Amino acid sequence: MTNIADLDFVTGQYFPIASSTVAAKLNLSMLRSGDVAAVTNMTFPSFRSLLAPCLAGEAHNGCAVIALVARDGDIPVGLVLAQVPMAAATDERGAERQKTAELLSVFVVSAWRRCGVATRLMLALEEALIQRACIRLATCHTTRLASWQPFERLLSATRWPAPETTLLMTTGYYHEMAKAPWLATSYETRPGFELFEWSQLSTGERAQLQRDVDGGKIPDGLSPFGDDETIEPTISVGVRHNGEVVAWLIVIRSPFVPNALCYRSLFVRSHLRTVQALGPLMMAAAFHRHATSTIAEERPVLVFGISFKRSTKMINFFRKRLASFCFSTYETRVSMKTLT
Repeated sequence: MTNIADLDFVTGQYFPIASSTVAAKLNLSMLRSGDVAAVTNMTFPSFRSLLAPCLAGEAHNGCAVIALVARDGDIPVGLVLAQVPMAAATDERGAERQKTAELLSVFVVSAWRRCGVATRLMLALEEALIQRACIRLATCHTTRLASWQPFERLLSATRWPAPETTLLMTTGYYHEMAKAPWLATSYETRPGFELFEWSQLSTGERAQLQRDVDGGKIPDGLSPFGDDETIEPTISVGVRHNGEVVAWLIVIRSPFVPNALCYRSLFVRSHLRTVQALGPLMMAAAFHRHATSTIAEERPVLVFGISFKRSTKMINFFRKRLASFCFSTYETRVSMKTLT
C-alpha cells in the first residue's frame, strides 16, 4: 500500500478530430471574471476553489493556477485547469530543479465535443506553461470515471506517453471485510517481534524513522508521517523487532470520502518481507481495531491504495483474499509529458 491520491480528472466525452475547422472558430484565453459562473461546473468540486486565486493572480499552496477557457463568442464551452510551482524546488546540492506543472482537469460541454476543442485547450496550455519556464506537465487520473478512456485518447492525440498504472484502489465496508476467511487465521508475532499501537511510538523512534525517510531508506510515499492531523493512532499499528520499528500500517480519516478510513501506507523493512507475514498480521490487527472502534459507525468504509511497483505481493494478496469483499476497485494512472 502507499499514499492514496484520490484526485480525479473531469473530462468531456471527447474524441479528437485534429483537422476540424469548427474548433478553430472558438476563442481561447485566460479565465475572466465573467466566466466563473459558467465554468464552475467544468471542473472537479475540489478544484473549484482555485478559480478565485487564478483571477486574482494569487498563489494557492505555493502554486500559480492557470485556467484557459474556450469560448463561442462570449460563452465558455471548455476549460482546462492546471497549477504550477511558484518557485522551482532545489535538490540536496541546492541546485534548482526543473519546474513540473500539474494538469488538474479538462472539460468540454456536450454540444462542442468530438470537434477538437479539448485538443486546442491542451496545446494552448502547453504553450502557456512553456512561457512560465515549465519543463514538464504531469497528470493523475483514475479508471473509476466514466470518461477515463476518452481522456486517455486525448492524451494520445496530444502526444503524451502512455499512462502508467501506479495504484490499485479499492473500497469496502469493514463488516463485509470481516467475512474474509483469512481473518480467522491466527496471526501471531514471532519471538523478537512486538505488535504495537501507533500511539505508543516513542519520540526516539519517531526521530529515527524520520532520519530514515530523509536518508532515502524509506520511500516518501510510504513514510508513516505527513498525516498527523488525520491519523487514527489507535487503529494504526506498527511492529518492533529487537527494539527497532520495522513495519507499520498507517490509517487516516479520508479527506475525500467522508465515511471512510484510508489505509494509507503499509511498509515492511526489505529484509523481513518474505518470511514473517507482517503485512497480513498488521492488516488483521487494524481491521479488528477498526471494527471495534468508536469511529466505525461514523466511518464504516475502508479505502486502500496498493502500489503496482512496490507491492506485487500485496496486489496478489488483495486479489486472492480481499477483492470479493470490496464494492469498488479501480486503478490510478499517471503520465508526464516533456514540454518543448
